[in-house]
Formats: sequence, C-alpha cells, structure tokens
Amino acid sequence: MDHIFGRDHYRVIALVARIADLTPEEAGRVTDAWKQTSPADRARAWTGLVRTTTETERYQILAAASLARREALAAAHRMQQMDWAFWAAASDAAAAVAAGPGIGTPYQTLTAPLATVMPSLAGRPAPAQTRAADVAAAARGSARARKSASTP
Repeated sequence: MDHIFGRDHYRVIALVARIADLTPEEAGRVTDAWKQTSPADRARAWTGLVRTTTETERYQILAAASLARREALAAAHRMQQMDWAFWAAASDAAAAVAAGPGIGTPYQTLTAPLATVMPSLAGRPAPAQTRAADVAAAARGSARARKSASTP
C-alpha cells in the first residue's frame, strides 16, 4: 500500500504532530541550528535526495515537506515567532524522514536542526524499531493539540 508520505509515513506524521507542541524556546533552538548549517551542505543534501529517489518518491517527499512547513508556520504564528528558518528546518526534516534512512548523509544534514529538540530524529533508526513509538508520539501530539485548541 502506498502512503502519501512514503514508506516512513508514521515517522512523518509523528514529526508533524510534534511541531505543534514545540515551545518558543525550542523553536528558537531549531532556528539557530538551521542557520548554523551551511547553505551549501543543505543544497548538497537536497541534491542527493533528488538523485537517489524516483519521481513517485519525490512527490511523497515534497508532500511531507509541504505539510511540515504549513504546521511550522501555524506553530510559529501561535508562538509569535515568525523566523522563516524554523519553517525551513521543519520542511527539511520532514523531507528527509519521508525519504527514509537509505539516503545516508543527507538525512543527517536535513534533520539535524529539528533533532536538537526531537532526539528521535538523530541517527537513522530502522522503521520497524520506531513505528510504535512514532504512532504513540503522534497520538500524544494530537491529544495535546486538541486540548490546547479547546482551552479558551
């Protein structure tokens, strides 16, 4: 069965759900880490990602990146922190997670800024090892988002 976010769709969903839970301080750390990453390294990572994936996989990667960027924009608005580097970091990380662990070094480059506050992104865990934990994290994130949305 194909999923819109590729073979690591549970990890993408967990990442996107967790973005809503970030504090302003965590968003600031992500932003700082993204700005410290070399633009050339990010460009090489994206190039590697494109070279090692099929057209269908690239669609899934871009869908994940787009959703993460939108969630990061919404979170930034709620936190009143509108630095675009935060949105870019979320987008980069979701793209890498959607591509899966097989992309190698680009995974590390693209996930590192968000991994400063989401340690589960560090390294390249096998999907079977993280699937249950990611589903549980997504459920917790959704419950917190619903609770905060209903709080006046």
